[in-house]
Amino acid sequence: ERIVEKGKSKKLALIAVCNKLLKQAFAIAKSGTYYQENYLSKSA
Repeated sequence: ERIVEKGKSKKLALIAVCNKLLKQAFAIAKSGTYYQENYLSKSA
């Protein structure tokens, strides 16, 4: 929604979201850790 509000197309916003999710999925797979639903970041 934030990207679309800046005047970008919905398609571009969807691609940006997909790219972000793919990066997270590959990082999890590469590190060999399992997904933790209730994970809290140490920096938060």
